[in-house]
Amino acid sequence: MGIYKYIYGPVPSRRMGISLGISPIPKKYCNYSCVYCQLGRTKNLTNKRNEFFDLKEILKEFQDISKKDIYYDVVTIVGEGEPTLYSELGRLIKKIKTMTDKPVAVITNGALMYDEKTRKDLMKADIVLPSIDACNENMFTRINRPSRSINYNNMLEGLIEFSNHYKGQLWIEIMLVKGYNDSVDNLIEFKKILTRINYDKLYINTPVRPPAESYFQRS
Repeated sequence: MGIYKYIYGPVPSRRMGISLGISPIPKKYCNYSCVYCQLGRTKNLTNKRNEFFDLKEILKEFQDISKKDIYYDVVTIVGEGEPTLYSELGRLIKKIKTMTDKPVAVITNGALMYDEKTRKDLMKADIVLPSIDACNENMFTRINRPSRSINYNNMLEGLIEFSNHYKGQLWIEIMLVKGYNDSVDNLIEFKKILTRINYDKLYINTPVRPPAESYFQRS
């Protein structure tokens, strides 16, 4: 396909078929530093949205790829950091949708769901896949190790608010972490939380790749 800075794949996706990926964020820039992260510890823990890369350059690469005979089922905005930190996310989604008839998906940790501008940006996507790994603040801190500016309840209420207005497909993901959030009581709490969210699909995952922390036990 050639060498590109922002576009990768197409690659097989367990959830969406063949995915053409877009990475609008530098590697390991995230507002979480999850214990199970396959990328290792977050090197740049930030909750500030920024135009890390020139939107025009990303679109130029996608336009170039669009001219080639490449098959894919979905365009996935994710990369090796948290994509909602990209301040031009809304414009990126809107422009990509004018360049392809395939659905545009965003895989996010959901941390910025409390932010109205982020929710507005995500409204433009066809599929949004946010994660919920905790059912309380303490668990949230232990598993996701978020930026200090992120409050669990604010994040959750933002996700609920988003789900009440979003017209696309909302697919929730939960990472079950052995010894952290996998007890029967925890699962009951997750069920209560999920009843408050208008979602279309639920994915239950367990870590299968080497995690960020050596002490962490995979299920």
